[in-house]
Amino acid sequence: MNKSHGANAVISSQVEWRGSLCIGYCSIVGFIDGTEGKVTFGEDVDVGNFCMIESNVEIGSGANLANYSAVYSGAKVGCNVKLLHGTSIYSNAVVGNDCIIGGDIPERCILEERVTFMGEVAHSHHDASRDWDTTDEPSPTIECGSVVGVNAILIGGIRVGKNCYVSSGEILRHDLPDNKVFIKGSIMDISAFKGLIVTRY
Repeated sequence: MNKSHGANAVISSQVEWRGSLCIGYCSIVGFIDGTEGKVTFGEDVDVGNFCMIESNVEIGSGANLANYSAVYSGAKVGCNVKLLHGTSIYSNAVVGNDCIIGGDIPERCILEERVTFMGEVAHSHHDASRDWDTTDEPSPTIECGSVVGVNAILIGGIRVGKNCYVSSGEILRHDLPDNKVFIKGSIMDISAFKGLIVTRY
């Protein structure tokens, strides 16, 4: 086992890893509210500079966290996941294997395998009078192979089915069945876009 880290990195004594682990400059791993906690890495994980990984986190083999990424307590990140620059995975979110993440993943969100997510998620906020931290609203589930384009917004606890494509800039407020494209506010069968749109299913 081999671990290397850049200058000024702060790493909990409770970090566990297999194979090699590289942690960049000024990154903080395994702390929450100043207390050390367990973080488990698979084999051959690369954590960039200025990243923050809280305690009680699992990150799978071959994961790559670009500079300024963050993974919050209770999150699980699968194998061969790529977190692009500045991406955050919030508490208790689950990211499956082989995902590419370029937008923040909120609490309790579930991404299955081979999802590309470049959008945003917003909760419904049906009762805006309540304190921010007292409401656990449902978060979306994005199923295998689906793509959420840049600046697309998913609202509420919706389901994006397998092999779907949500076009850039769209606002999706309802479930999207398997094998569909959501574009210009309409749901269309992905077969209509053969050769034009490719998912990761």
